[in-house]
Amino acid sequence: MHTVQRIRKRMMVLSATAAMTLAMVAAAQAQDGTTLRVLINQSPWLDGFIAMVDAYEEETGTRFDLDVTPFGGMMEKTRNSLRAAEGDYDIVNLNAAGMAEIYDGGFLKPLKEIDPDFSLPESVLTFGSSTYWNTETHSFDPDGTLLSVPTNGNVQIFYYRKDLYEKAGLEVPATWDDLLANAKALNDPPNIYGFVPRASRDSILYNFTPYLFSYGASFFADPAKGDFTPTIASQEGLAALEQYIKLGKEAGPPNPGAIAQAELIQLMSTGKAAQAIAVVAAYSSLTDPNSSIVADKIGTALIPAGPGGMHASAAGQWVGGIAGNVPENQQKAALDFFKWFLEKENQANYVLDGGVPVRGDLGDTKQASEPAFAFIPAFSENAANARMNMPLVQGTQISDAISVHLNRAVIGEITATEALNASADDMYKILTGAGYDVKEPNHL
Repeated sequence: MHTVQRIRKRMMVLSATAAMTLAMVAAAQAQDGTTLRVLINQSPWLDGFIAMVDAYEEETGTRFDLDVTPFGGMMEKTRNSLRAAEGDYDIVNLNAAGMAEIYDGGFLKPLKEIDPDFSLPESVLTFGSSTYWNTETHSFDPDGTLLSVPTNGNVQIFYYRKDLYEKAGLEVPATWDDLLANAKALNDPPNIYGFVPRASRDSILYNFTPYLFSYGASFFADPAKGDFTPTIASQEGLAALEQYIKLGKEAGPPNPGAIAQAELIQLMSTGKAAQAIAVVAAYSSLTDPNSSIVADKIGTALIPAGPGGMHASAAGQWVGGIAGNVPENQQKAALDFFKWFLEKENQANYVLDGGVPVRGDLGDTKQASEPAFAFIPAFSENAANARMNMPLVQGTQISDAISVHLNRAVIGEITATEALNASADDMYKILTGAGYDVKEPNHL
């Protein structure tokens, strides 16, 4: 772990009441020397979060230790800390794929047990009630227990080079076929690649999800009603995967199966990629002249639709939970930070610092005219179509299993049909092994 150092100073506009409240919090926390220990992933939105904790440290005296961990190591550290007699972290950040497992394990402190009067502001986005958990149905439920607050409203959006589109006379693609046509028109390897998929094993399922859903396919029969029968091996799923593979093969860089998030962002920011679908959190680095040579040339839009006109995005939100195995004073300090984090003015500053907001009412803030807010329309459109792909306790395990087969299909080791059939079989084994009452999956 390392102690976060202040990287900037900001003036906050506070009412007299809010200022007095912060002063009281600062005095109390400065007296007891509070340090909040936070587990967070290495990601494009990290700088925005660091700016927020720096501002909070400056205003309240609370200090932070951030354990910045690669995405692949997050769940192991989370499990180990939450299952210990005493946790290493007061706050753990959980992503969409793994939060159900942690919720269902009872490892987090329900927020109303820390403060009975606490509730999420109405304008805070919960992405399918993913901050609430029903222990009886083992599902996300707005009437369930409030276990977390959203810390990053990540969804996938479509990025494209505005200058290349204008030069070639192209329109923003409405469908996947339009995207493929544009990608071929712009493809000029090795100078520039027409489209870059994110198809490494630790990335591919999330990146492939918008294709699958927009083609009318699904991972499970009806998860909202508790039917998790695998349905990935369908004709619609096959068409989606074949389109995904074709984009990488016909207009992508060599070995698309090795491209993870970092490589995708690097190709876009160095001018080597014409288009990509990536998390909205990448926007700040792609449009920062200090990290991107095409900073003023990046456009954002709605992800293309499938054959039936359906648009989809993968919900990749992160939430912050408060550990149940840490002292009460640490839990209270963590919730105090979350209350401040969710305030409208602070969320607007979060956007300016490179974070992805978790409120939907920032359009009337004084910061909204800033260039940093240019991605908000694309964010809002895609967020409206965002769905969680693994809304169950075994989501991480199933995701890992499917990803192996999808990646093998991308690199040509197996066919798309073989990949989907094998995925369905692995899903069935995992689900039945966990006690789910599911039907045997269909095969292509």
